[in-house]
Amino acid sequence: MAEQSAFERIAADARAIGANVPAAEMARLAESRGMGAAEVEAVAETLSYLAAKKRERAVQMHLNMSRIPQKSPKTFENFDFGRVRGKGGEALAGLPALANLYARRNLALIGPEGVGKTHLAQAYGRACCERGLPAYYVKARELSDKLAKAVRLGTATNAMNQLIRPACLIIDEIGRCKFDRECTDLLFHVVDARCEKDGPNLILMTSNFTADKWDEFFTGGSTLLCMLDRLFDDATVFMIKGTSYRGSALETFSVEAVPSVSRLPGRK
Repeated sequence: MAEQSAFERIAADARAIGANVPAAEMARLAESRGMGAAEVEAVAETLSYLAAKKRERAVQMHLNMSRIPQKSPKTFENFDFGRVRGKGGEALAGLPALANLYARRNLALIGPEGVGKTHLAQAYGRACCERGLPAYYVKARELSDKLAKAVRLGTATNAMNQLIRPACLIIDEIGRCKFDRECTDLLFHVVDARCEKDGPNLILMTSNFTADKWDEFFTGGSTLLCMLDRLFDDATVFMIKGTSYRGSALETFSVEAVPSVSRLPGRK
C-alpha cells in the first residue's frame, strides 16, 4: 500500500477537526504560495497534532460519561490472560479486537466470584471509548434502582434512552438483586430497542449464575422469556471457571509475641 502524501494526510486530519480541505486544494494552495516540502510537512504535523488532541478529548469525554471507574483502571493490558485455559481460552484472549461489538453479538461472562468478569467487562467498555464509541457501565443493583426511580418520577423514557444510546451497554453482577415487574418491562424495551440499533452495538452482561437461573432475579413471565430470547439469540457466552484472583498479591507473615523481660533495679 502506497504511503500517504503530506497533502492526503492534511486532508484526512482536516476532516477530523471539522474542516474540508481536499488534498488537491491544499496542493494548489501550496503551489500558489510557493511552499516547499518542509513548509507543507509543517502544516501536516500541525493538523496531525490538532486531530490527535481532538481524539483525546473525545475519548476522555466518552470515559467520563461511561461511569467506568477511572481509578486503577481495568484494561485488557493488565488482565492476566496467561491464566486462561481450555478450548475457549483463545476466544477469550481475542476480546480486545471488539469483534462482538462490530458483529452486534451480545456477550455474557458467567462464573464464580473473583475470576475476572468485572475486569474484562470494564476493559471492554474502556476499549470502546478509546475507539471513539460510547459505553455505559452499570451494576445490576444500580440499574434496578435507576429504573424503579424512573417509574416513580415518570421519567422512564429518559432512563431507557440513556441505556439505548451507547454502543456498548455493560450490566455487571446480574443476580445481586431482583427486578420487579415494571423494571423488567422497562429493561425488555431497552433490549428490544437495542436490537434495532444501527452500527456497532452489544450488551455485555456478567453474572455468577447461568442464564437458566435468571428468572429468579427478574419478574415478568412471558416478558422475561422474550427478553432472554433477544439477549441470547445471537450472543457469545464465556463460562469462566477457576480460583479467585483476589488475594493474589496478599502477603502473610508469621510472627510470635513473647513476654517482655523486666530488668531488676540496679542491674544494667
